[in-house]
Amino acid sequence: MKKILATLLILIAFVPVSFSQDSNPSIQPARTGKIGLGLDGVTSPNLAVKYFFNNKIAMEVSAGYNLYSPGGDAAVGQTKVTGSDVRAGLALLYNFPGTDFIPYLGVDVMYESNKAGGFYAIEPDAKNSVNAGILVGGEYFIGKQFSVGMKEKIGVDAQLSRDIPKEETDITLNTVTELTFRYYFN
Repeated sequence: MKKILATLLILIAFVPVSFSQDSNPSIQPARTGKIGLGLDGVTSPNLAVKYFFNNKIAMEVSAGYNLYSPGGDAAVGQTKVTGSDVRAGLALLYNFPGTDFIPYLGVDVMYESNKAGGFYAIEPDAKNSVNAGILVGGEYFIGKQFSVGMKEKIGVDAQLSRDIPKEETDITLNTVTELTFRYYFN
């Protein structure tokens, strides 16, 4: 009888510990290994893949592509150039505990190569840039697999130099606000 009472007391003592914030699914669902596929942005969205290493650390890889083809034919002495904008980025995020709403802080780096489309006598070089900054955002889970969110990026945009037309490297401070939509597979 004493062994049963001792076992019950030990179980009662450890039950609150087992339902702490990190392990209780009703307080904070386990997100370790979760993979989400979605869109970042509205006017020119990037395809993004988010992976949770654990409930607090996540990584996001994003890529985007725009294409512009001018209408008509090039005049004599000009070349018709199809424009393109290629983007690729990587972000590391720290997620704060939450159930349906998860706020986060992070760092983000995005590389972009933009080739202007149009008609040119001398075809311009692509304009390359590196955009790096701090992210502040949040993700609201609608059920277990869908989320919507918003993030604000505060950072620097380095427009790298190019030869045609001759441009030097320019650095600007900027902010970007993006809406996010995700579908989580697991």
